[in-house]
This record gives sequence, C-alpha cells and structure tokens, in this order.
Amino acid sequence: MKFSHFYYFLLFLFLFSCNSDIKTDESTQNKVIEIPIDSLKLIHANQFRSYSYPDFKTVEIYDKNQKLQQRYLLYKGKNKPTTNLKYDVALQIPLKRMISRSTKYATFISVLDNVDNLVGFVGSQYVSNQKIRKNIENQKIKEVGNDDGSGINFEALLNLEPDAIFTYDASLYGGTSDTQQKMKELGLPMIICNETLEKTPLGQAEWIKFFGVLFEKEEKATAIFDKVKSNYDSLKNLTASIKKENKPTLFFNVWYNETWFMPNGESYVAQFAKDAGAIYLWNDLEGTGASPLAIESVYDKAEQADYWFHASDWKNMNQLMSSDRRFVSFKSVKNKSVFNHNKRQLKDGGNDYFESGVAFPDKILEDFIKILHPKLIENKELYFYGNLK
Repeated sequence: MKFSHFYYFLLFLFLFSCNSDIKTDESTQNKVIEIPIDSLKLIHANQFRSYSYPDFKTVEIYDKNQKLQQRYLLYKGKNKPTTNLKYDVALQIPLKRMISRSTKYATFISVLDNVDNLVGFVGSQYVSNQKIRKNIENQKIKEVGNDDGSGINFEALLNLEPDAIFTYDASLYGGTSDTQQKMKELGLPMIICNETLEKTPLGQAEWIKFFGVLFEKEEKATAIFDKVKSNYDSLKNLTASIKKENKPTLFFNVWYNETWFMPNGESYVAQFAKDAGAIYLWNDLEGTGASPLAIESVYDKAEQADYWFHASDWKNMNQLMSSDRRFVSFKSVKNKSVFNHNKRQLKDGGNDYFESGVAFPDKILEDFIKILHPKLIENKELYFYGNLK
C-alpha cells in the first residue's frame, strides 16, 4: 500500500492533536479507598500518572480535557488484590504477551528490551525497528490486522491471548471507537495511549516511563529519558542567544482537499521550530493540533518564508512544482530550502520519524538546527530529514 498526501495528513492530525465503564470489586464496597504512598516523577508529560498503593499500582490516562479517561490496576503475582478503587482493567505485571496497534510504541518497547514479549502487531509492514522486524520475519510476531488494511483481525487477536493491547483513541484524529468497543466486548485487555496529546516533544518522549511501569523497568526508563532530555536541552541552548533578526522563518505541511492544515502555535511541532531558533509564521494560531486554513490565505505568507518543512510525500522539486505551479515563486523553493522527514522511510511507506522520533526528539531537534543554523552543528549528517532536490 503506497502512502499519499492523506497518509501524512492523518499522521499529523494524529501527532498534534471516553469516559469508560469503570469496574469495581463489589465485595469490598464498604472498604476505605487506599491512599497512594508514592507517585511516578514526571517532568514534561501531563497525559498520564502512576501511583503506588500498599498492594498494587495504578496508571491513569487523561483525555484532552485532562479528565480521567482510563485507570489500570497493576499487580504482581497470581492473585489480583481486592480494592474498592474504581478501575477499567487489571493487569498482571510485568506484561508478558503484548500486541501493538501503532509503530509509535515500537521504540519504547525495544529500548526497554521487551521485543520478545511482543506477540502481535497491526500494520507490521510499517515497522522500522530492526529487532522487531527480525521477530516479524521469524514469525515470532504475528500480523493481526486485516489483509485489506481496514482494521483488526479479531480472531487472530484472540488466538494470541495477549496480556495487553497497546492502542490509541481514534477519536483524536477524526475516527470512531468501534474497534475499541469491540475489543472491550470481547474482554480484551486494552491500554489506551494518549502520548499524542502532549504539548511538547519531551512530553511525548517521557511516555517511556509509562511503559517502564508496565514492564517493571522504571529505573531504566527514567535513565533513558534523562539522557534524551539532557541532549535536547543542550541542543536548545545552542540557539538560545540567537537574535530575532537572525532567526529564519518557516512553515509546515501542504494542502489536502483544498485545505491547508497548519500546526497551531502550541503544537509540539511548533515547539521544535521555536527550540531550533526559528520563527514559525503561524505561531499565533491558538492551541495544540492543527487548524484548517484556506489555501489562498496561506500562499501570501508562505511565499516569503525561508524554509518549508514537511512538504507532503514528494520526493523531488519537480513533483512539488508540478502539483501547483504557484510554488515556483516560493522563496524556499527557489533557494532549495524544502525539507521532508522521509530520509528513514521504508519502501512500504512506514516512516521511522513517526516511530523512533517519538522516543528521541533530540534527534529531530538536532536535524532542525543543522538545517536552520548549519554552523552550530557541523560535520554531522541529517538523521530524519532530506533536502528536496
């Protein structure tokens, strides 16, 4: 299956932008709810929390309005603890048999050394991680998506008897929760990940601690994140003293169906531009996610921008200019300053930018700075980005 403009449109809506039926142990209705004695220290992430109780832990997932969406009870050993604390799913940790519905979780699973516990994948052809691809090729990881790409093969899913299924809230990017409802009806242990709601690159990267709790590798997860944060902050400091008049201007994306979805000023991709010492021309758009703009309203401002990032899936300048002759007059096109995040894209369409880039935003920021301020980072090749020729 080849990826088109629509693929990138969905991915960016996914990158920027339910109250469940909650279970309780009826035999302990009169028991006093335990008070957590500890919590996971988070620096940038706001969409989840983890709490420790005397006999178990919990992980709480929050929706876009910062309201509790899901609570998972985590316990060790064979016996599930009794509690009148409300929760959605009880999970025995560390997780042993996992299925993933997105490549975004692949790197977290891999760097925490849990690839051998991954038994199923939806869309496995799009995975970039070499450890996971090897297990897919050796049939240790089964494909559980439908052949036509329309969704999940529930029979294959049930046959794998997973301890947990990492999924996402489809409503965040215009989809429906039919698949989630079906998994719930089948009694499948579904874990919703809302890392896409984080406002900053480091907020998304800190979700490695979420997986660390589930794998009982909290110290390892924290150490990995601390290194990423340190690298990111050091790179950010390189551009901190650049004066406004020396900052290049840029914009993102391209039109789709006569609409240009431009990242909002508080989106995490706009944060990359800011941290890299650039002026994002649509920084005044309020909120996270992206805003649909009329094409004509974009052209006048974008025409004079120094750089153009994420210009669809075009491979060269001829393709770009053939799509709309007005692009010929763009300053970024004339100066060959158009960059796409497709250097690590697979032939089948999968893109490591949307995979390992979530866990390692420092690599993305390094590319931004290398492109925008090449004298600050010399003798180093771009990792995710390629220059359209």
